[in-house]
Amino acid sequence: MDNDHIRSLIDKDGIRDLVLCYSRAVDRQDFAFLRTLYAPGAMEDDHGGGYSGPAEGYVDWLIQVMPRLGITAHGVQNHLIVLTGPDTAEGEVYMTAYHRMPADGGEWTDLVHGMRYLDHYRKWDGRWVFARRTVTLDWKQVGSCCWDPLSPELRKVASGTHDGNDASYRVLEHPLFARRT
Repeated sequence: MDNDHIRSLIDKDGIRDLVLCYSRAVDRQDFAFLRTLYAPGAMEDDHGGGYSGPAEGYVDWLIQVMPRLGITAHGVQNHLIVLTGPDTAEGEVYMTAYHRMPADGGEWTDLVHGMRYLDHYRKWDGRWVFARRTVTLDWKQVGSCCWDPLSPELRKVASGTHDGNDASYRVLEHPLFARRT
């Protein structure tokens, strides 16, 4: 294996970490962390009908819409990456996203959808960041929520939260898992 091949593997691993950090930042609603994942002046984050525009505006939009959700979970599946230059790459990320949405009468609705992120990455200041993201929706499922935090089997299990009270902030010690402000 030559040095170029090793560099390629290291770069692809850095890009995969970037995508996983995105999921963590969105699901924990750590918007300060999320801002660090985009290239300065990133021109586009196109989340379909929800938001399309500069990445900075996307994060501002999330700050407005995310707090009303009960919880979100973005699970990465397939992730194809092509290095297009020493500091640029493109990728297709398959994702299943779960959103617990408020419904009438204090109830909740489950929204689960399969989507793909069509990404452009850029190495900036020695690390990989998003230069552009485009979401494409492959399928969607909406139904009544079956979450009951008072059920006996959940009483002794820590429930995930989308804020600084999530157990990951207490249990994990590495700075990557620290909440940004």
